[in-house]
Amino acid sequence: MNTLSGIISLIALPLFMAVILILALIRKVDAYQCFAEGARGGIGLCIRTLPHIIAMMVAARIFEAAGGFALLSKIFSFVLEPFGIPAALLPLIVTRPFSGSGALGILAGILSAFGPDSFEARAACLYMGSSETLFYVVSLYFGSVHIQKTRYTIPIALAADFAGVFFACLFANLLF
Repeated sequence: MNTLSGIISLIALPLFMAVILILALIRKVDAYQCFAEGARGGIGLCIRTLPHIIAMMVAARIFEAAGGFALLSKIFSFVLEPFGIPAALLPLIVTRPFSGSGALGILAGILSAFGPDSFEARAACLYMGSSETLFYVVSLYFGSVHIQKTRYTIPIALAADFAGVFFACLFANLLF
């Protein structure tokens, strides 16, 4: 399994880039100009979101320093452990539905605390890739079409989020 994931990781990005360039040639699109415009927009996005990222990282660190995450971990560890979910992921699980930038800060903390090759770090990275800031997305999409009653959207999305963390831990165990 490790050799298969190693081979996939070696060829995935070059293959993706080759497909993009081939499609650009077929459609007669200036790929370099499109890339430059996207990079220009990305820099603006970074400048606009940086204060929010810093604020959420500071808030998460304050909550952690006050013992909030440790308390939550102790309270909910008996629920998470039978599912194979380490209690160290709880801050990420709690923050991710609300804030992508805050979750990114917590992910950075998990990576520095446990190391990038640890089970916790790999499970956290898989979870970040399989989840979404659901409250932001629901408010954005439902608000843009003026829907005020979300009915079952949030409970189902939270259930899918928990399934995402469960399968992230499962695949972190199986693949690594």
